[in-house]
Amino acid sequence: PQSPLKHPNRARLFDRKESCTMAAWSSASVAKFGVGLVVSMSVGAVSAICHQTRADSLLASSAHENDAQQDLSRGSKESPSFAPIPAMARPRQAFCQEQEPLPLPATSRFRFTQARFFSKHMDGSHPPEEHPWLAAAPAAPKTLLPEERIVTFVVANAAAGKINDLQRDWSYLPPHMHAAGMEALLQNHLLVGFPRTINAIAAVHEVGVSGGSEWKDEEKGDAAFFKARGEEALCSIYGVKYERLRNRMEKLHPVLNSIMAEHAYGRVIAREGALSMRMRELCVISVLAGQDVLPQLQSHLYGARNVGATLDEITAVVAQTELPWGQEAHAGARDMLKDWLADIAGPGSDSEQRAGPDRPAP
Repeated sequence: PQSPLKHPNRARLFDRKESCTMAAWSSASVAKFGVGLVVSMSVGAVSAICHQTRADSLLASSAHENDAQQDLSRGSKESPSFAPIPAMARPRQAFCQEQEPLPLPATSRFRFTQARFFSKHMDGSHPPEEHPWLAAAPAAPKTLLPEERIVTFVVANAAAGKINDLQRDWSYLPPHMHAAGMEALLQNHLLVGFPRTINAIAAVHEVGVSGGSEWKDEEKGDAAFFKARGEEALCSIYGVKYERLRNRMEKLHPVLNSIMAEHAYGRVIAREGALSMRMRELCVISVLAGQDVLPQLQSHLYGARNVGATLDEITAVVAQTELPWGQEAHAGARDMLKDWLADIAGPGSDSEQRAGPDRPAP
């Protein structure tokens, strides 16, 4: 083929910027001589023409690195605008040693700062009576103490996944009530699952957990021990409806029936110490009221009364549902409470539901 050097329209192909274009043209011009010839001439053209360009690029890069190393050796004293070698050009060891700690995500920074602020009030200088929700919520009877009501706020916000509100609630909880709060949060995994319970307990640890360690204790026993204790707790909460409950659960799923007795009630709800059965049921109501599980809410309205909670205390806990759960959830819980109050006011209904005579709150 005619040399591109002698071709009047191809002279510009020897410009360095278009050297690879010339190689491609050479390959195309010899296609008629066969596949083998095309391959051999293409490789030769590319190697011969592009070699010098690649060498020049390597030399320029080396010169740039040498200049940068000289600037680095002189240091930043001579030039305020000194720019160090890019991180990827440094040796691996130096790169690892010179890295700054990664910044916390915005949410983590906020929660860390918030936890430090809350920790200032762990000495009791943040009275529970000053909790803002106590003023916003409907009035509660004197038998429901402010710190007890705050525990119901804690479990509701934990169940709703509102970590910031949960940490605020915890900062108003007196240290002597921390064990009760931890018991209530442990119980939450039966109602909202492990993920939100784990996140909630981690959040209160960020704020600080004071008081004794009774919330860490667990009785030792076999499955039969916990089953017997769970059945006793179930009977005290559900009263004469206990047998009907167990039969229904057995039909739904026998394994779930066993888990309910042995684990839910035997290992968790029947735990003795920091949290009374009355407070446990009030906390359950606070959590269930926002989840659109009206059959379970109704059962525990009866259960709370069976273990000593008064009607005024139960009504106060349901009335505060809007604060953690919103208006829609509050409307559903309010309607259920209204129907339940009408039901227990009917003839004979009170004796059917209660396991025994009225008792003072434990």
